[in-house]
Amino acid sequence: MSLLPDEILADILCRLPVKCLLRLRCVSKSWLSLISSSHFVKLHLSQSVQTKNNLRIFMWKDNIYRVDFDPLKEGFLPPVAVDYLPLSCPVMSLIMEMRFADYDYDGGILLSGSCDGLLCLSNAISINTVLLWNPSTRKSIKLPYPFVDFRDKYDIFYNCIYRFGYDNTNDDYKVVRIVFISNIFRVGICTDYELNVYSLKSNLWHTSETFPHRPKLESFGDSIVSGALHWISSVESDTEKKILIVAFDLGTEKYRVIPPPEFVGPHFRLNLDNLGGCLSLSCHYESSFVDVFLLKEYGRENEYWSKLITISPTNHFISFHTVKPIIYSKCGKKVLLNIDFLSFIWYNLEQQSFKEIRDHGMEDLSEVNICLESLLSVDVPPAVCI
Repeated sequence: MSLLPDEILADILCRLPVKCLLRLRCVSKSWLSLISSSHFVKLHLSQSVQTKNNLRIFMWKDNIYRVDFDPLKEGFLPPVAVDYLPLSCPVMSLIMEMRFADYDYDGGILLSGSCDGLLCLSNAISINTVLLWNPSTRKSIKLPYPFVDFRDKYDIFYNCIYRFGYDNTNDDYKVVRIVFISNIFRVGICTDYELNVYSLKSNLWHTSETFPHRPKLESFGDSIVSGALHWISSVESDTEKKILIVAFDLGTEKYRVIPPPEFVGPHFRLNLDNLGGCLSLSCHYESSFVDVFLLKEYGRENEYWSKLITISPTNHFISFHTVKPIIYSKCGKKVLLNIDFLSFIWYNLEQQSFKEIRDHGMEDLSEVNICLESLLSVDVPPAVCI
């Protein structure tokens, strides 16, 4: 029997990494019950969010790599290949499923979002194969196939992406599937789209109403913020092209349009991401400048955009097309940026200076996701678990 009250014991244990907690469950039945309780899982997650002590960065190149957050403070990036991916081992069941789906498996895995210690993974070839995975506990589930499938229509070509986040209205975790549809003779030109939503609570997919204007595929980053998924749409007329920032609420499944910030010139690329729980917008101007904005007071009457960073072509980066803000440093005075998926830099907000991180050849990354260590489970009927 513990000599400490459960409240004090929980306050001590919630500061430990998941690996230690999984071992400590074997101490006694009471410790197992405490560590497995939903209250403790939320307490541990809250502690990790506040301290960033259990923070990992997951990147995809030819494999998925993990980087601990603390070494980044010293400008050093030691990536470690993840060798327990649920989509790569075991694979026989997936291969059999994809035989019937007329797909060949090549091992390609896409990171499709992170939330509260869970990562969403999808297969690059069998694009209907989606998993939710807790890399700390190594538990995962395979989602049921979305019922929308266009493969029987010979004149249709489609591509899709997945994004994963928390529905704070219904206390649920949801995966959004955006299907981009085009004519097979005009591949790359989107003519329509569909939006499907998966609920972890119900373990079901459904189709949601779409926004009148099609989203831009390239605008999707880690852009789920405050329970809403965000993307860029545009409205073109004979005289102008108007940019729309669209928010899709995961709880109500309603849309709203957020006015964009004021741009200082013509731009060729806009990207949305999540930086520290705020919606960020990276604007790449034709003049080679890049502005990074943050949306403050989200959802309130005084909601506004604030410019956080300006990167000019006079910096030592010869050229860049994408600037992805990833995370603040623990002190909040620096922001980790990924440039063109080729290099990582720390940007000092006070000094407006850069420090490049030695990355040991981790160039040509296609995805970068922040993931906290957590005990969060993917609790659905065992019939769908891997």
